[in-house]
Amino acid sequence: MGIGSAVIVSGVGQFGKLARPAFADTDSFFFIQLSDTHWGFNGPKINPDAVGTLRKAIAAVNGLDQKPDFIMFTGDLTHTTDDENERRKRLAEFRDLVSGLKVQNIRFMPGEHDAGLDEGVAFKELFGETHYVFDHKGIHFIVLDNVSDLHPRLAMPNCNG
Repeated sequence: MGIGSAVIVSGVGQFGKLARPAFADTDSFFFIQLSDTHWGFNGPKINPDAVGTLRKAIAAVNGLDQKPDFIMFTGDLTHTTDDENERRKRLAEFRDLVSGLKVQNIRFMPGEHDAGLDEGVAFKELFGETHYVFDHKGIHFIVLDNVSDLHPRLAMPNCNG
């Protein structure tokens, strides 16, 4: 099983007491994390609306009164397939569907279904690097990848720059 990680700072201080965040309220933000969309899955007993589920999630996010600062998809964007052409097709269909999100700042992290069989080649072609860092309103996010390397190693971004 692949595990995706994003490091998030919370407002819990020493001894579990609520602490005032280091940033001002005007710098606060919220984001949405979506995972395991498994575009391309077909299993009526498990999810009879597999094709509609992602579209419903997109509509729900687009219907929010307050728009999130960004959206983070944390792996298994698509359902696994051994067919390289089908994998690329599913990734492209997923990309095209999520382009309908009203939030333009969208981040992607692969799951083993997206990158495990080809070392992330197709994922990188459509979504960019499998591991990276980014900053948002003073918070440093680290996106790790433990699914695209066939060997038991964790791909980590250079956090020095």
